[in-house]
Amino acid sequence: MDAEGLSDLRLLQELKESRSRFQTLMQRLIAKYNQPFEDDPLVQMATLTYETPQGLRVWGGKLIKERNKEQTQVNTVKAQRREAERTRS
Repeated sequence: MDAEGLSDLRLLQELKESRSRFQTLMQRLIAKYNQPFEDDPLVQMATLTYETPQGLRVWGGKLIKERNKEQTQVNTVKAQRREAERTRS
């Protein structure tokens, strides 16, 4: 094998080792943090809402008076779209 071929093989091996290290570290991080913390709210990622003693809130603090989950999700999506449009402008 020529020098270029050996160099390519070495690069591929180093990339494979790097990927393996990255995956191992990410798995450790996920295992460490993939649990609710004692005082933190659990956010529903689909609707960006969470429960408080006062009731259901949208991420950012707005209290939702109506508990219709379908409506909550629709309103949240509409709010996200409006925010995205404002950000683009």
